[in-house]
Amino acid sequence: MAEFDKTRAVYGIDLGTTYSCIAQMDKFDQAVVLTNFDGSLTTPSVVYFESEDKSIVGADAKGMLVTEPQNTVSFIKRSMGVDAAFDKATNTFPYHRDPSEISALILKKLVQDANDLGDNPEPVNDVVITCPAYFGTKERMQTKQAGEIAGLNVLGIINEPTAAAIAYGMKTTEKKTVLVYDLGGGTFDVTIINVNNGAIKVIATGGDHHLGGVDWDTDFAQFMLDNFNEQNGTSYTMDDEVLKNTLLLEAENKKKLLSSKETVKCNVQYDGLSARFEVSREIFDALTKNHLEETIDCTHKTIDIARQKGYNDELEFLLVGGSSRMPQVKQRLDAEFNCDAKLSDPDQCVAKGAAIYAMNAAYSQAMEDYEEGNIDERPAPIKGPRARVVNVTSKTYGTDCNDSNGNPMVKNLVFANTSLPTKVVDTFTTGFDNQRQVSMKVFESDFTNPETEDMVEERFCTMLEDRVLQITQNWPKGTRIDVVFEVDNEGILHVHANVGQEAIDFTLKINGVKSREELDDAIAAVAKISVE
Repeated sequence: MAEFDKTRAVYGIDLGTTYSCIAQMDKFDQAVVLTNFDGSLTTPSVVYFESEDKSIVGADAKGMLVTEPQNTVSFIKRSMGVDAAFDKATNTFPYHRDPSEISALILKKLVQDANDLGDNPEPVNDVVITCPAYFGTKERMQTKQAGEIAGLNVLGIINEPTAAAIAYGMKTTEKKTVLVYDLGGGTFDVTIINVNNGAIKVIATGGDHHLGGVDWDTDFAQFMLDNFNEQNGTSYTMDDEVLKNTLLLEAENKKKLLSSKETVKCNVQYDGLSARFEVSREIFDALTKNHLEETIDCTHKTIDIARQKGYNDELEFLLVGGSSRMPQVKQRLDAEFNCDAKLSDPDQCVAKGAAIYAMNAAYSQAMEDYEEGNIDERPAPIKGPRARVVNVTSKTYGTDCNDSNGNPMVKNLVFANTSLPTKVVDTFTTGFDNQRQVSMKVFESDFTNPETEDMVEERFCTMLEDRVLQITQNWPKGTRIDVVFEVDNEGILHVHANVGQEAIDFTLKINGVKSREELDDAIAAVAKISVE
């Protein structure tokens, strides 16, 4: 009996701020998104904690935002990388669960539904998870750990715009330069990518992982609140959690309607009072114009970076992310960049691209195993073009040093928008004989220009690590210290150091990223929480 071909038993997961979904490759090697128990292709990224060992994820949990906001968590993706959110002693998340653990519950729900409803020879295990292109090392590591906490084998992390470009690129044999404008529920990315018959090369990326459709909802909700207060002579504020969530849900629903209608009627009811009023698309666009302009600014900056790198091709604009459905987006982009922006499967293309990427990664590994004699059956060839991806780092990384006046500075080694994988070695020397310690700081920032931003002040950077490394041998003054910065294909930074011939142990210990022991504890704890 032939071995089960694991190259098809892989899945792509779009772990979104507001909605998530899971995709797999069918028998024709076409990416398909799997439905959940509600019959929907997307699942709200909301978790309601009914008790310490029982949670509800999805549409039913979203409804609990109004009745039990203290036990309900939404927009958890925005807390990735926020140190306070991973401090279980002080954070306010239910039952002291941190963002990676709450994200794991969302992943468990997606996988659980896929296992129960899908026609899978084996349970879902091997996955690729997407993240915003603008995520740094900390957020990427935490996203990867969320998958591990959910009990999954994470084959890799891939940028959302890159995944979208893969899904789009598999449909065309033309060579194109595509600008992926990815406006999701809570994050915004703009990425310029060369697409050529399955070859995906990222040129430049930018964005803001604290900008997305929820910001449009928040402004719309405030407008509704102002109308409610005016009609009722009240002075309610958004500090009231129940009222805030009521308004946000109403704002999201009416925003979606305004994508197809010119006007909508709003009916806000709270605390025995009500307000009725009409809102036009023109009013909505005016209320939220500032957020749209922020995306336009990011788009210009990313185009400028591509131009500086010598890419002057005509750009095809591709709109992805649910929030890009708003008519104001295409209208503004077309006017600003003299283009015809195309809306392409905005809710599903990221998960589909991740599934395609996962299958290609699994196929490459299976072929390697076959050629080395580790498996007997040659994997079935992939139908259609292979996806080949060259990504870039979204962040700049450096280490501490002093300028000519002795002032503490950051020396940037790896710059944002460098093709991956990349490796940079910088050399320092010991300051005195038999030196037994060396200080080592690692910084992350958004600088992009190696010519003018190679040395910057520490206050403009985020410190990822501050450690004193131990030297176990006696070395004379002036002994060479090599510091190696490597960023892998997933955009995750790895740092190594050597003094003379001695390798110094240096594993990044980033606050909020779990140690092996902490990860095992989280896996065990989340395994005990049932998900409905």
